[in-house]
Amino acid sequence: MKIAYNQATTLPSSTLKDDLRFCEENDYDFIEIRIDKLKEYLINHTVGDLKHYFCHSKIKPLSFNAIESFTFQHETKFNLLKEDVRLVESIGKEIGCDMVVAVPSFDVGDRSWSEINQETQRCLNEFLSITNESQLRFAIEFVGYPHCSINTLDRAHEVVREMNDPRVGLVIDCFHLYAMNSNLSIIGELTKKELFLFHIDDAEDIPPGMIRDQHRVWPGEGVIDLERIIKAVKDIGFEGPASVELFRPEYWNIEPQECIRVAKMKTQDLLKELNI
Repeated sequence: MKIAYNQATTLPSSTLKDDLRFCEENDYDFIEIRIDKLKEYLINHTVGDLKHYFCHSKIKPLSFNAIESFTFQHETKFNLLKEDVRLVESIGKEIGCDMVVAVPSFDVGDRSWSEINQETQRCLNEFLSITNESQLRFAIEFVGYPHCSINTLDRAHEVVREMNDPRVGLVIDCFHLYAMNSNLSIIGELTKKELFLFHIDDAEDIPPGMIRDQHRVWPGEGVIDLERIIKAVKDIGFEGPASVELFRPEYWNIEPQECIRVAKMKTQDLLKELNI
C-alpha cells in the first residue's frame, strides 16, 4: 500500500512548498493539498510553478482538502465555496488532480436526517454542475463528532448510494470511524468505486462521542483496530494509498521535517507489520 501525506499533520507549522520538499526527501508517493495552504502558496508562486514541480517529482497530488461545511449555508457563503471548487478545478487540470474532499456542516440544529440528506445531495449536485467539463470528483468525509451533520459511515454511504454518481464517493478516515463508533462491517458493503480516499491515523483511549482531533496519535500507537479496517478496504478492492492525517497540536510543535519523517516511518512500519 502506497503512502500519502495530508498537510493537516503540519497544519500551522509548515507551508506547501516546504511540505513538498520534506515529502520528497522521505519518499512519499502522494500529497493531499490543503486549499488554505494552496492559496498561501499562490501569493508568491504560480500554478505553473506547481505544475513544474509535479512534472519533475515522484510525488503526485492526491486530492484537494477540503470544501468545508458546505451544507445549510447562506447563499453568499455557498457562492464563495463554489469559487473554491472552481479554483481547485482549474488548478487540478494543470497539475493532474481530479479529486476534492467535501466536509458537511456542523451544528445544524434539530434538522431531520431526511433534511440533511436532501441538502447534502442538493449542494453536491450544484458542485457537479459547475465542474461538468473537468469531471472533478467529490469525496464526502463524514466527521465522527456528535455535532457534525454526517458523522457515521452508514449515513455518508447512504448519500453516495442514493446519488449514484461516479463523481461522488467516500473518504474513510480511521479516526472518524472510531470517534462515533461507526459499524465497521459497512465497509464490506461498499463497492470499490465508492471509496475514493483512505485516511490513516490512530487515537488515544478516549470513548467514542468524546474524542476529538487532539487525541489522534501516530498510526499503530493507539487503540483503533487498524488491521481490521485496512484489510476491509483492501477486501473491497481499494487500490489507493493510505494518507496520513493527524491534527494533533503536540505534533505541530515538532519541526515539520521531523514530523513528516516520523509520520512516514510509523505508517510504513505498521503496514509492514500487517503485511500490507
